[in-house]
Amino acid sequence: MIRKLVFALITLCCFAFLLGAWWYNDRPAFLYPPLPFQTVEKKVVVSQLKQADDQFIMLGPDENSQYIWGGAKTGSNAAEQLKSILKDAGWSFHEQEGAGYFFQKGSEKIVITSQMWSRDFVLFKIPSSLDAIFTHTE
Repeated sequence: MIRKLVFALITLCCFAFLLGAWWYNDRPAFLYPPLPFQTVEKKVVVSQLKQADDQFIMLGPDENSQYIWGGAKTGSNAAEQLKSILKDAGWSFHEQEGAGYFFQKGSEKIVITSQMWSRDFVLFKIPSSLDAIFTHTE
């Protein structure tokens, strides 16, 4: 009787360990923190970002339509892709200060900020005045 109980307990622990390892490496959307915008469902954002490889992708507008959100996997070259997209549209990269990327086109200046959403993904908050540039690149 004791042997069966010990075997069942060891089996249960192994199953829990494997399930935990799977969730840690391929977490379902509900385990991610809340999004800084509510216009797109979290599971849609997670799915899009997981499928994006190392590409910068557009995710959607914020509630006030003042900003559009983009994202990429952590460690990707998303910031460089962002700079390239804006350079092609005539914007010059001025500097980076912390999480802010400063761009200029003539006398107009913009700031695009980034934030770590999770250990897996980084999000970019882009002024909606640039929506046409990013909609055109998709």
